[in-house]
Amino acid sequence: MTISSRGISASSSMSPSASENAVRRGTPNASFTPISSPRIIDRMRSREPRIDNSSLISSAISFAALAIALFLEARYRTRGFLLGATPLAAAVLLLADLLPTTLDSSLHPLVPVLRSNFWLAAHVITITTSYASFALALALAHGVLWRAIRTRRRSGDDALHGYVDRALQIGVLLLAAGTILGGVWANYSWGRFWGWDPKETWALIALIVYLFFLHGRLARWWAGFGMAVGAILGFQSVIMAWYGVNFVLGVGLHSYGFGSGGVHWAILFLAVECAFVAFAAWRSRPARA
Repeated sequence: MTISSRGISASSSMSPSASENAVRRGTPNASFTPISSPRIIDRMRSREPRIDNSSLISSAISFAALAIALFLEARYRTRGFLLGATPLAAAVLLLADLLPTTLDSSLHPLVPVLRSNFWLAAHVITITTSYASFALALALAHGVLWRAIRTRRRSGDDALHGYVDRALQIGVLLLAAGTILGGVWANYSWGRFWGWDPKETWALIALIVYLFFLHGRLARWWAGFGMAVGAILGFQSVIMAWYGVNFVLGVGLHSYGFGSGGVHWAILFLAVECAFVAFAAWRSRPARA
């Protein structure tokens, strides 16, 4: 009912011809408007670049993943990126809509440290976009492993392997930039660049994890299949950096992002992902001579 009612209100704001054209073109953003439009309206009303609750971050990740996919498709003249970004964005938006008690969508007055539009936009949006790029790599990596399961071979479409690599590279660049910007903001707000706060620490851990996988790719320790596995396993560090610190640890200076609930879903996600990787590795193992 929530999704349907939002769909009606969002659809009414578009002219019939505009709606028909959007559907006819298959525009990804059009399919998500029914769920995300109330959040967009909230942002317009607040007149602040705030992404200060879990629901808004989920929406931002969805649209950032689509934006990155569209950019990469225009850059490399291929349609492979949207095949991963579209179901990813739909899943994240549905998750935010179906778990309102866990992914809070309510607006609260900004704490003093967040009342800086420049740093809020520079740091938070950069970090959130890096998460979106890693999520895009995650979705594409599932395609790599699914193909390996079906063909029982780890080699194959080098283009799809390249898509995963490129999404990871963009994510690492953005995460590194966002972490440095966060340190500059911390020095401005708290008087120190780095303090091993749990949020800072796990952002650094996630960065090191992805750098390890990318370095292994360059050193030829593993090929495309290994990078796909790395994209899936590495994303667990992103889950910990965002969800784990905010909802499980619940300590540190980033208290304005804390929440509760949903731990069993996070554990289930981790278990399913590990099982999927293990099954793909077993199914596509090289045949013995």
